[in-house]
Amino acid sequence: MHLRHLFSPRLRGSLLLGSLLVASSFSTLAAEDMLRKAVGKGAYEMAWSQQENALWLATSQSRKLDKGGVVYRLDPVTLEITQAIHNDLKPFGATINAATQTLWFGNTINSAALLPRLMPKRAALLPRLMPKRVM
Repeated sequence: MHLRHLFSPRLRGSLLLGSLLVASSFSTLAAEDMLRKAVGKGAYEMAWSQQENALWLATSQSRKLDKGGVVYRLDPVTLEITQAIHNDLKPFGATINAATQTLWFGNTINSAALLPRLMPKRAALLPRLMPKRVM
């Protein structure tokens, strides 16, 4: 079987045009249905807890004005802030262990992991995961 007809310029042009039309219709639908809301400065990463029906957001706030960061718990439907956990370190990466529902935030600057649920109102800092480099 010859496949030369699959590589013809006419077919490639039709496929490209069709792909662009389909992609643009999806992006238009997504833009109309997307909920946006200002929460905090320096939003880095989110973690979704299906069991708690909560969206956790790590923010570093301002580099110059704020020493630490804030972890926000958001209502996933309205994006309203339901909890704010302040910390002396800036939380960056976010993940949640689905089995234990343990929420983790990483801080690469200080080689630390933050566990906001260890304490009711303030996040706890685990000891450094890596030793400081000695020059």
